[in-house]
Amino acid sequence: MRRLIALFLLIPGLALGQTGGQNGPPIRLIVPFAPGGASDVTARIVAPPLAVTLGRTIVIENRPGAGGMLGAEAMARGVADGTVLGISNTSPHGTVPLVAASPPYDSDRDFTHIAMVAETPTVLLVPMASPFATLPDFLAAARARSGGLSFASTGVGSLQHLQGEALAQAAGGRLVHVPYRGTGPALQDLIGGTVDSLLTPLAGTTGAISGGQARVLAVSSAQGFAPLPGVPTYAALGFPGLTATSWTGISGPRGLPPAFVAQVNAAVNRIVALPETAVRLEAAGLYPPAVALDAASFQAVVADFARVWRPVVAAANIPRN
Repeated sequence: MRRLIALFLLIPGLALGQTGGQNGPPIRLIVPFAPGGASDVTARIVAPPLAVTLGRTIVIENRPGAGGMLGAEAMARGVADGTVLGISNTSPHGTVPLVAASPPYDSDRDFTHIAMVAETPTVLLVPMASPFATLPDFLAAARARSGGLSFASTGVGSLQHLQGEALAQAAGGRLVHVPYRGTGPALQDLIGGTVDSLLTPLAGTTGAISGGQARVLAVSSAQGFAPLPGVPTYAALGFPGLTATSWTGISGPRGLPPAFVAQVNAAVNRIVALPETAVRLEAAGLYPPAVALDAASFQAVVADFARVWRPVVAAANIPRN
C-alpha cells in the first residue's frame, strides 16, 4: 500500500513536512535564498520524496542574505547528527566567499557536501529591442563606447558577476557591473531598458525568453544546449573560460556520519533520476547532472569550482565586501 504524503504550508520561512512513520527526528533543510528562486524550487521538488525515502519529516527553512552566506553559515553551524541539511549552491559555496572580506566559513572544510541535484547554465540576455543581435556585436559596442555597456547580475561575487568580468578581460571591452538582489528585479530592469544586458542562470528566465521579452546571445554550457536551439556557447565564440554551470546540491555540516551521507546521496540520486522529477526541474530551467555523483565526487566539485574562479577574482580586482 502506497504511503500517502501530506504537505503543509506553514509560514513564509518554513514549509513542507512529510507525515507518516518516523525513523528519526525531523530534518531542517536550510535554503540560503528567498522563496521562489532556483534553490528554493529545488528544495521543494526534492524534499517530499526524500522525506518519504528517509522516513523523516523535512522542514524547509529559508535563510536569505549576504549572497546566500547567512543560510550557508547556519548550515555549517548545525549539529552534525543528520538533523540539519541545506541547499548548497555556486554562490554561497563557491564564488561569494571569494569576494568576502571575512567569510564566516570555508566552503570545502566546514561542510559535508552530499549530492548534486541539478545544474543550470548562465545566459547572456539583452532586451528584445536591443540593437545587439550577436555577442560579437555586443562586444564591439563595449569596446567602441567610451562608457562601455552595463551588465546586471544576481549579486556581487555571483558566478555570473565573475563571468562578466572574465568576458570583459578576454574581449578587451568595458562592461560595467550592476548587481541586483536576485534574478527577478534584474530581469525586470533588463526588459525595461535600465541595463544593457543581464548575465544570469537560465533558471528563472525561461518565461522572458520564450515570451519574446529577452534575446539570448550566448550560453555557458560546454556544448550546444538543446533547450536553446541556435544559441552559441561561449566556447564556440572563442571564450572557453566562461564555460561553467551553476550547480545546486544537498549539503550539511562537517562531520556527518558516513552511513547517513551515503543514504542521503543514494536517495537524492534516485530521486533526480526519476522522469517526473526531471520534468519538474527542467520546467524551472534546472537539469539533473548527466552522471550521478557520489558524495566524494560532489565534494571535489565544490573545491575545484573555487580554485577555478579564485584567479578571476584576483585579476578583476573586485573590492572585498
